[in-house]
This record gives sequence, C-alpha cells and structure tokens, in this order.
Amino acid sequence: MLERELLSVGTMSAQVANHIGSRIVSGEFLPGASLPIESELCEYYGVSRTTVREAVKSLAGKRLVEVSPKVGTRVLPFAEWNLLDRDVLAWRLQTQFDGKIVEDIFEMRYCFEPRASFLAARDGTDDDLAQIEHHFRELAAAQLEGLPVKTTSEAALEFHLAIINASHNGLFVTIGSAVKSALRVSSEMLQRHTTRPSEDVALHEAVCVAIVGRHPAEAAKAMERLLAASRERLLPLTVDAA
Repeated sequence: MLERELLSVGTMSAQVANHIGSRIVSGEFLPGASLPIESELCEYYGVSRTTVREAVKSLAGKRLVEVSPKVGTRVLPFAEWNLLDRDVLAWRLQTQFDGKIVEDIFEMRYCFEPRASFLAARDGTDDDLAQIEHHFRELAAAQLEGLPVKTTSEAALEFHLAIINASHNGLFVTIGSAVKSALRVSSEMLQRHTTRPSEDVALHEAVCVAIVGRHPAEAAKAMERLLAASRERLLPLTVDAA
C-alpha cells in the first residue's frame, strides 16, 4: 500500500487547511455536514480566528466547503469539488489512494495525450521538437543519476507539457494547463516508486524519438505504451490492490 505523506506547507493557515481538507476528503466530514464552529477549530488547532478563517477561505476556493451565515461552514457534494486542484488531488491520493482514482487519472490522460503526441510529430515546429528533446534529456539524466524525486518528476511533467504545447491545438493546450496539477501529482507518485529507471527512460525515449522523427502514428502508440506502463505501476500501490 502507498505510504501516506503530508504535504509540505508553510503558513499556519495552510497547515490547518491541509489537515481539514484531508479530513473532508477521507470522509470524516461527509458532504452536507457542517464543520465544527470557528471557536472549536481555534481550540483544536491552537490557532487564531484569523488563521481558521483563512484556512476555511482556502477550502471554499477549492469548492470543498461553502460558508453561509445561517448554516455555518458546510461540506459540499463531491460533484462540486475542484478535483483538478493540486491540493484536492493530493489529499485524495494520500487518504484514499484506490484504484478508481488511478483509473480516473489515466482515463483522462488516454483521452488526449496520445493524440497530442500525434499532432506534435505532425505539426510541431523545430523549436517545439527541440524543447521536447531537451526535457527528455533532463528526465533521462535525473532518473539515471538518481536525483531527488521532485527533480525527476518536474522533468517528466515538463516533457509531457512540451508535447501538449507542441500539438498546437488550443483546446489541448488549455486542457494541459487545467490538468497540470493532476499530471504533477501523478508524476511525483510514479517517480517515488520507480523500480526500473532504465525501462522508464526507454518508454519516454520511444515517444521522443517518434515525435522528433516526425512519425505521428508511432508517437501516439509510444505514448499509449508509456501511459499503460505507468498505470500498471501505480495500480499495485493502491489500497484496494489484491
């Protein structure tokens, strides 16, 4: 099972928001339920009213809660949560890392990344392809040299975003920006549990070579293989894995 890790947060309000958010996502506070009143949260966390209010405001911005003068702070239904928010996604992965979340992430990625790879190979400029190759080399060096997870995962993220940008499909680029948090968290989880770095490098290299060589169909297939391998690596780490 995947080891749960706390987010690294700086301010006290961010730490309180992190803890309350995790409690909401884990189901401790169910949709429709009210959070403890402000004074109780202040006492529980040992912080000021201002800190609690800032934390609740942050959670409201992520659509986890709604603040009303009449009913207090109420947990919103799951359908209203901002699931692409980095914190919300991270809390879900940390508190309920089940196969459904992994499937959701990769179904989303299957929908557009292979096609983005196809378009990058077909329509990408020379500068676009140079950027893709540059980020692949950074990723390969980070993985093979055993650099910190954050360094490797950011290199992987930039590689995928460079491909999406090189597609020159405005909607894909917009989607890429919207799902950046999902890609980042997915990348961090994958890099944290890499067991065969050379194999991972080879999968990314196949995508890079096909795009830079301007072979659209091969690029799409290579991206499908990369996503399939990534999905299979994460599924055994979920809480419901046999």
